[in-house]
This record gives sequence, structure tokens and C-alpha cells, in this order.
Amino acid sequence: MMSGMELKMSASYDATPEEVFAIVTDATFREQACEKTKALSYDVKVSSTGGDTVVRVERKMPADDVPDIARKFVGETLTVVQTETWHAPNADGSRDADVRGEITNTPVTLKGTASIRPDGAGAVQAIELDVKVAVPLIGKKIEPFVVDAVRSGLAKEHELGREWHDGTN
Repeated sequence: MMSGMELKMSASYDATPEEVFAIVTDATFREQACEKTKALSYDVKVSSTGGDTVVRVERKMPADDVPDIARKFVGETLTVVQTETWHAPNADGSRDADVRGEITNTPVTLKGTASIRPDGAGAVQAIELDVKVAVPLIGKKIEPFVVDAVRSGLAKEHELGREWHDGTN
């Protein structure tokens, strides 16, 4: 059961699931995604644990677009920490990941799943998140702004992923 606001997104790639996985777990790709989303600073770590690949991205973002109702919670910048734990491939090459995120020092959390699935000659990368702002009375008013910001960042990341695969980045 969702406790906050749900966010679902997907992007199609003219690539195999293996190729998409290689892109999304590449530290340089993630660093370029941080730059594309206008991060003020960032730290990207990709590691392996057993059969899992863990991607951790911490980025400091300007809080310029934060609505006034939420500004007192975040200040001038936000530090967003996102961790994806990608599991070993399934028999068809598909992958699944557990996704966790937070905006540090705020009551904002994100949790959900990501996947990469074969789709005809290509692949689809999908993400489903529950975005929760744990503030009585105003949390539900702030959640749509957080979802919009996350959606915008993911759209930029998907666009960059396609550029990476096409060799146009």
C-alpha cells in the first residue's frame, strides 16, 4: 500500500537490457546525469556486493524551485541521496532493483523499485516510487512538488541514457 504519492515512469531504449544496465550502472554516466540536472556538487559510487550492483548517488541541488511552503524545511540547497540495488539478471536478461532515496535533513523519503525489461528488439527501463513527505497537514501539499522534481530529473537522465547508447553524448 502506498503511503505517499506514487510516481511511475518508463523509458524505451533501442538497446538490449544488458546495454541499458551497463549505462545506468556506469559512474561516469551518473556523474553526467548529475551535471545535466544542475547539481552543485555530487558523489557517485558504484559497487558490487554478491550478485548485486549498488549505485549510490549523492547530489547537492539548488532549492530555487522549492515552493515557499517547503522552503523552511530545506534552506538554500537540498542534498538528495539515492541508492539503487540492482539484482543479478533473470533468465530473459531483465533486471530488478530496490530503490531508496531521501532528501537529507528533511522528512522526505522515496522508496520503490526499478526494472529493465526486454521489449521487442529493445528494452524498457521503468521506475515506481512512493514519495512521502512526513509532515502533518502540509506533507500532502508538498508531495506533488517533490514528485514533479523527481520526474523532471528522471526524464533528463533517460534522455542522457539514450544519448549514451546512440553515442551522441
